[in-house]
Amino acid sequence: MLELIDTYDIDEVVFEDIQLQDVNGSKEKGVKTFKILAEAFGVVHETLTEIKMPYSIAMPIQWKAHFKIAGKGRPQEKKMTQAYVLKEYGIKCTEDEADSLCIALYYYDLTNVFDWS
Repeated sequence: MLELIDTYDIDEVVFEDIQLQDVNGSKEKGVKTFKILAEAFGVVHETLTEIKMPYSIAMPIQWKAHFKIAGKGRPQEKKMTQAYVLKEYGIKCTEDEADSLCIALYYYDLTNVFDWS
């Protein structure tokens, strides 16, 4: 992560918050995944805090609502996000790339409000 920050001259990080979910109907798998993500979240938080890098966390429900992405379950929402990115930006990408782009655009929309006065 530090190498990417240096290589691309990154001055701020935005990432999606974690949430507890069933994984294929298994609460046990969901808890295990949540625990792994929480540990990764902790490492990211500590690293960014140590290097004094500003960061923000986007709640999944908020960025999805911002782009009117609401499906019945995670798989459908992933496909809807890909379709949104393709329709709006002409970019064919993976599910994770589509999520990342929408999270970045959501954060941009929240923080770059024009003052027309």
